[in-house]
Order: sequence, then C-alpha cells, then structure tokens
Amino acid sequence: MQYTLSRSRRRRTIGITIKHGTVRVAAPFGVSESEINAFISLKSAWIARHQSAQHSQLQALQPRQWQHGELVYWLGQPLHLQVRPGQRNTIETIDKTLAIRLSRRAHDPSARVRRLVVDWFKQQGQLWLNSELPLLMQHHGLLAKSWRVANYTAKWGACTHAGALSFSWRLFTAPEWIIRYVVIHELCHLIHFNHSADFWALVEQHDPNYRDAERWLKSHGHTILNDQIFSYVNTALTSGQNT
Repeated sequence: MQYTLSRSRRRRTIGITIKHGTVRVAAPFGVSESEINAFISLKSAWIARHQSAQHSQLQALQPRQWQHGELVYWLGQPLHLQVRPGQRNTIETIDKTLAIRLSRRAHDPSARVRRLVVDWFKQQGQLWLNSELPLLMQHHGLLAKSWRVANYTAKWGACTHAGALSFSWRLFTAPEWIIRYVVIHELCHLIHFNHSADFWALVEQHDPNYRDAERWLKSHGHTILNDQIFSYVNTALTSGQNT
C-alpha cells in the first residue's frame, strides 16, 4: 500500500490519516519501517473503507469553477457567488450572496474571483478569531499569545511552543461549533504539545462533545480541505452536536 511518511520526535505512537484518499502515516523516530508496515497491514480494512468513502464523496461533487452562481460556505451557511463586471475588483456580502465586481481588465477571471474569495475568507476569519478567541480563552483559562489565519491544505490548525495559533481559512466554511472545537483543540496543545491520553482528557474537559466534532471532521473535512470541489455535501450543512 502506498503512503507518505513523516516522523516526529513528539510522537509516541504511529498514526494514520487519510486526506483526499491519500494515506499519510506519522511515526516516532526509532520505529522501524517493518513495524510501520505491520501496523498499516493491521489497519488495511479500515484504510480501504475510508479511502472508498472519500473517493465516492469527492466524485459526487462538481469541480469548482469560481464563477457566477456557485456556492461557498461561511460558518456553515451557503453564500451564492454573484459575479458582475465593475470598474475595479471588489467583494462584499449582501444578504446570502457574496457579491463580486470584477474589473473588465482582469486577466483569468476565475483566478481573480478565487483570489478575492480567499482574501475575503482570511479577513473575515481573522475578525472572527479576534472576536471569539479571547472569549474562549477567558472561559477555558487557556491563553495563547497570538493567532492568525493561514493557508493550510492538510490540517485545520497549528500551535507553536511559543503560544502562537494558526488556522486554515478553509476551516471557516464549517459550522461555528466545529470552528470552536478546533480552536479549543489547539488551545489544549498549549498544555500538552502532543496527542497523548492526557491531551484528549484535557480536550474532553473543555469540550465534552468533542467526539461529535471529530466525527464531523472525519466525515466532511476532506471535502472542505479540497480546494477543487464545489462544496461539501449537503448533510454537512445540517450537522450538529447530536449528529
């Protein structure tokens, strides 16, 4: 079975993730290749099941064209792209639309629309973090030193030893309860810079419903992180903490 391998001094166990149907393995230094292959073989049925589910889900979605009439999602709510000619490139929300004015001089209109939408998500995502993250830190007693929106394509967020948090702009297409879970997840890394049992116990202490969020991300996350698809599946729009 083909897979990509990364090693980390922080890891204590072998971990497997599947994104866009690709198997990624993370392992501690010192673990032999034969041990890794034996672990993968043990998990082969689980891997095959999740690869098949992801491929089926992605194939059912239309390629994103970044054009008038398409949908994007902000905090789990759909926004229609409304692309019109204008004097200059602008973007703003009007009711349930993301209204874009595109200069007639713009080369490659689809690429320009994508750039405007991504920049909008980064700006709005930063505003959301600036508003909500201090409240979450105060409520949970977990304090980060800084936070920003990033362009991650294979993870939702990250935490450094210096206390800096960063989150993928793509995360903000998910419902808010999912975003808050990811923020709490990264805040807990300020205490445990790993995914040990102590880390997950701390996550559960601060978010007793975290398993629901993890299930949601495993079911729908790969479509959100995939920048080429039209939208994530409709069931994602109505998912909640009891899903």
